[in-house]
Parts: sequence; C-alpha cells; structure tokens
Amino acid sequence: MHEERLEIIRGLGRKEPIYFGVPGRPLFGFHHSPVEEERRRQAGVLLCPPIGTDHVRSEWIYRNLAERLAALGFPCLRFDLSGTGDSSAEDPDGDPVRTWLEDIDAAAKELRARSGAPRIALFGIRLGATLALAYASSRTDVDSLVLWSPCVSGKAFLDELRRLHAVYTRIEPHVGKAPPPRDGSGEALGLKLPPRLVESLSKLDTLELPGRPAARALVVDGGGVAGLDHLCDRLRSQGAETAVEPHPGHKFLVTVSHRQVLPEQPIASVARWFDRTHPEVGCARVQPSAPVAGPAGERALVFGSRHRLFGILTPAAGASAGNSRPAIVIANAGCVNRQGPHAMFVQAARQWASRGYDVLRMDLSGIGDSPAAQDVKENLTYPPSAIDDLTDALRATGRNRAIIAGLCSGGDYAFQLGLRGAGGAAEVVGAWIMNPRTFCALDLTAVESGTPPSAPVAEVPRALRSMAERGVDTLLIVSRGDPGVAYVDAHAGEEMKALSRVEGFSRVDIEDADHPFSPVSVQERVTDLLAARLAAARRVKVTPVKFSDDELALLEVIQGQTGVRSRTEALRAVLEFYAKEKGLESTAPPASGSAGTADAPERKP
Repeated sequence: MHEERLEIIRGLGRKEPIYFGVPGRPLFGFHHSPVEEERRRQAGVLLCPPIGTDHVRSEWIYRNLAERLAALGFPCLRFDLSGTGDSSAEDPDGDPVRTWLEDIDAAAKELRARSGAPRIALFGIRLGATLALAYASSRTDVDSLVLWSPCVSGKAFLDELRRLHAVYTRIEPHVGKAPPPRDGSGEALGLKLPPRLVESLSKLDTLELPGRPAARALVVDGGGVAGLDHLCDRLRSQGAETAVEPHPGHKFLVTVSHRQVLPEQPIASVARWFDRTHPEVGCARVQPSAPVAGPAGERALVFGSRHRLFGILTPAAGASAGNSRPAIVIANAGCVNRQGPHAMFVQAARQWASRGYDVLRMDLSGIGDSPAAQDVKENLTYPPSAIDDLTDALRATGRNRAIIAGLCSGGDYAFQLGLRGAGGAAEVVGAWIMNPRTFCALDLTAVESGTPPSAPVAEVPRALRSMAERGVDTLLIVSRGDPGVAYVDAHAGEEMKALSRVEGFSRVDIEDADHPFSPVSVQERVTDLLAARLAAARRVKVTPVKFSDDELALLEVIQGQTGVRSRTEALRAVLEFYAKEKGLESTAPPASGSAGTADAPERKP
C-alpha cells in the first residue's frame, strides 16, 4: 500500500490528518497551520463540532473556516468527538457529555503541542458551541470564544431535535414505522438517543455554568435560537466582553449537503473577529506528542494520479485477513464526506474490516477533505473527475479485486464501475448499489428538471443483467419510493422484474427507509445485510459429487489415521483443513449421506 504524509496546501495554509487523544480512545482530526511561519499567530483556534445532522451539514463550514484562519496565520484543529465521525466509538457505559469535554481537553492539549500557541480560542456551532462554552467555563486558560447559534441547554437541543423528527415523520410517515434501534434506544433524524445520552445532555445548561468562560466572546446569531439573549446577558455578567453579530437567513443546517450554499458573510465575519482579537504573531512551532494509532487500526491515506485525494483505510482485522479477498471502496453519498449520512459508512467499514476486508472510504475531488480539481467548483454531487478518482482509490488499496459500494450518487458510481470496469486498476467483482439517483446520467440537475435521459431507461436493467452475468456481484438496495429506481421501475418494469431470475443479481426493497437511511434500525439492517453477503461470499459452496473408489479408499485411510467415526467426518476434517489454508469460512458436509456421495468444496468467485 502506497502511503505518504498528507499535507494539502491551499493558498497560505496547509492541513494534515492526525490521530490523537487517550490510548484506546483515539480521536481523528485535521491540524491546519500557516505555510509562512513568520505569520503564525500566538493563539490557536480549536473548532468544536456538533453532533447528528448538524455535524454532517456543518462539516463544509468548519473546513472552510479552518482554512481561512490558517491563511491568516492561526494554527487550528478541527476534530470529531468520541462516537461521532471518524473518531473511535464511545464508551457504552460512560457519560457522553463528560467524555466530550475530555475530548475537547485532549484536542486543546494537542493543538498547543503542535502549534506552541500560548493562547487557545474555541469555536463551535450549535451543540459544538454549547460544549465549547461548558469546557471554557471549567478552565482559566481559554482566551476567547465564538459561539454560532449555540444551544442554550442540552434539553433545548433535544427538544428541537425531537420536534424536527416529528415534522419529518409526518412528511415521510413510512420512516416513522421503522422499528427502534436494536438496543431499544430512542432516535431522532438518524441520531441514536440512548437513555444515558438523554440524561447527560439534560443536565447541560449554559445559564448555570460557573465562572467567566473567556475574556472575550463573539455570538453569531443565526436566528431562531431560544434563550440567546439570556445567554449573552449571562456572559456579560460573568465579565466576558461579548459582541453579537446577527446573520439570520443562512439555512445550511436545514439544507441537504448538495444544495448547500456556503455562508460566506458569517464565515468572513468570524475570521475578521479572530484577526482583530488576536493580532500577535511570533509563536514558535513545537513537536507534537507521540502519534496515536487510529481506531480499528485505521489510517489516513493520500493518493491520486491527477490531484490529491483523501480517504481513510480500515485494514482487514488480523487473523481473518486474506490477500485473496477484494478490497471494498465506498464512494461519497452526494456531497456528504467519507463518513456518509449519519456516519453510517464508518460503522460499516469497521464491521466489514472485522470480517477480513480492507475498506477504503474516500472523498471525491471537491467533497469533504479532497481539494477540488483545478478550475472546478467544490461541493459538486458528480465531480467531473469522479470515475478517475475512484479508479485511483482502487489502485491505492493495492488489491487486484474490489467491490464498489455507494449510496445516492455513490450508488450511481458503483453501477458505472460495475458495468464498465476500472481498467487496469483492479477487477470490479462487486457493485453494491444503494438508492442510485441517476444510474447513467450523472447529472442531478438534468434529472430533477425532468430533462429526458440521454440513455434509454431500458438500458438500466440490461446493464444490471450484463454485470451479473459477467460475474459481478450485483446488489441493488432500494428505499420505498426512492425516485431513481422508481423511475426505472415505472418505465422498464417488466425488465426490472425479470432480473430476479438472473443469478448474481439481488434486489432488496426496504419499506420503512428514506433515501439516506435515517432510521437507526435501517442503518443497522443494511450494514448487517452487506456483512452477511461478505460472509456468504467466503463460505464454501457445497455441490453433491460422486466419489471414485480410489477417493473413498483415501477417505478410509484418513478416517483410520484421524480416528474419526465415518468417512463423512473424515471429509469434514479435509474441508476444514482446506478452508483454513485458503482463509475461507467452511461449510461442513451433512452428518448423514450415502456411502458413495459427499459434499466437495467449490470456491465461489
């Protein structure tokens, strides 16, 4: 596997991915720093993330702000909290808010170690701002705060989340019929809400926090934040010099990622405030602490033959790994970064890796942390270089066979690569196509505008049949009424139905799912379904065969040498030895059968 230190330079700033924190609970983040050391400010900015859909939809804003601040000379660190994003899973028995405050402390220490900055400033949106304020209130070394539409309390956050969930399930009533998460937790908008999280958040109240959190604070009023005036009064009464800048009307937190417009005005306002508040330069850079291994052995990768691309590789788990197994590459879902909606791809990658598969979740150019190609805009659902980007990702895995998995536009790319292959990069042996949006067009604007498709609709079932008959494991997973597949079903229904008789093709329809698989139980079901598919692909396939007299005599010799009771048990021992040698999951022959027949192994491609 080719790997190098990732250091992407944009303008006057650079960034690199890091793992840090407490051993056993590694956190993932990006450290941003100025290219010109003489411009380095004496304050580092720590960007504290929110959770749930707020996290997904604010990721572009966090990255953009960090890059702008680094260009101004500020070292920055943005990161994912425990149990969210690319960081490690949370402690199932811990107090989530306490854990997240410890995460912020670990991130602040890491930022100081990497930058040498004597001062620390905190930034956060929504619950990220709430947590930043709670952390600062327990410290005396936070110099300044920027709070963008902060939730005044954890209870206020939960109440709003539940109200939005209720509205959404009225719009999509079938989603509300999904069973609860496997552990019986509550949920809202794809976020699991176990009782300990609800209890922990319910105790968090910014109006009850003791002490002055910082000398200076900027509150960005995005509009509609209940209790914000009380919070500002509270900050001033505690001695914090507090400025409020209203920036209503920016809807990025309630807009799906591919339709987002970057809120330039408030981002620029925040950058100017930091610039005015921390003019001092001359901070010396120091060596960071010892590197920390990523969760599940994960590591960041930089790759790409045309431009730099970013991804995270989850390596196959120890003894279950096998070089003959294909790698799995997960493409972006729309403009959501490599984590996928509700961080579903992170959980899936770690589960599949535990079954012995290398899994690479990647960002296409201009999405997430992969810079846009030259002269191409960011945040395009279908970047012009996407097929080439995925081909580069296949090469980066170092395997000669691969499965492409994707949701939404990622499903379209799985369809495309399953159909056309990936040249010499790797043999595409599987295409897991989830809620594809366009199949062939790769142009969401044209599809949503009603422009007739460039290829006949009947081409889709013909292509799916061709893939399966060519030996590509072709799986189509569809939520109820999802528009991409619904359109094909309406115009080529008989051809789509006929696919059920094609070996190598499978279709799974999920009645209680929406397009991004919001219900937690649906996320669990889809991840388990795909994991079971991997297990089945590795299992020994049994086919009745007739043994010759010489073969039966050999089984009798093995029976005598091993002391087993029958030729069937002798054959079972042979199969288990074969499976172990080949790294397969063995399916043993039945306990009974005629003397002259038994089940012989046949490895499935």
